[in-house]
Amino acid sequence: MTTDISAPQNTGLPGMMRHWQESTRQFAAAFEQHIGQAPQMCPLTDDELREVIDACNKAVAPFGKSVSDERWISYMDVVRWSQSARHIRNMEAFKAVCILNCVTFVWDDMDPALHDFDAFLPELRAICEKYYSEEDARFALEGARAFITSDHMFRDSPIKQVLCTTSPEQYFRFRVTDVGVDFWMKMSYPIYGHREFTEHAKSGLAARMTTRGLAIVNDFYSYDREVSLGQITNCFRLCDVSNQSEFEKFFKERLDDIVEDMRCISAFDDITRDVLLDLIYGNFVWTTSNKRYKAAVNNVNSRIQ
Repeated sequence: MTTDISAPQNTGLPGMMRHWQESTRQFAAAFEQHIGQAPQMCPLTDDELREVIDACNKAVAPFGKSVSDERWISYMDVVRWSQSARHIRNMEAFKAVCILNCVTFVWDDMDPALHDFDAFLPELRAICEKYYSEEDARFALEGARAFITSDHMFRDSPIKQVLCTTSPEQYFRFRVTDVGVDFWMKMSYPIYGHREFTEHAKSGLAARMTTRGLAIVNDFYSYDREVSLGQITNCFRLCDVSNQSEFEKFFKERLDDIVEDMRCISAFDDITRDVLLDLIYGNFVWTTSNKRYKAAVNNVNSRIQ
């Protein structure tokens, strides 16, 4: 595991950096206590990696954008850390999730008003039809469509303003779709070929059970970047991060939310439990080790113009 808690603890630092070291320590302690077994990175051969990157480049070709291999790999590593390596049964589906995850990251890093979603959807359909069975392709494509359409519809809408600024409860209802967790489940269940997890993924329960664990971690580490971009989809905007006592209270409440969810997930069948907990823990490992979160703006997280 590569969790890094070495950022300096210094109240003179701007934004979220002043809380980085202690909050990372608390996240890590909670995951170690309530999950225990650290996730393992899922391997890809050099040929598989090249296949995924080439497919990603083809999918975003309608946008006329050039994306570096480094950026694709940065996006892809969240899949490699967060999919449950001990339960993978279908590597074709795993590659599909890598590709779909990467190309929707690109969409998220662009201004959708400048690009034609209708030109992108056929590329997503082609990926799904190549790597999945007919039924599984239908679920994966619908998940991708809903995620991107939601982002396009709500990016500057009054609904988003209300849901993101009213309370944590309203915020996390919105984030089930907006952070892409429902999409993640619907493209991921074919990897495991497990009946119970498949149904939890299709019904939306798996997404609801993991949204807080994914969104809170993402929001903490992406706070400075999102504030610099003027984005409001961050739960830590609901508190004053410059006020130490207010931040500590808010952070503890959010960490308690994650712990509650992990305890409930532990009651699921063994495979579903492992897959959901590996997702939450793996996302944390990826986030704390990935270049995307090392600075407010760098070459793997900047806006794609």
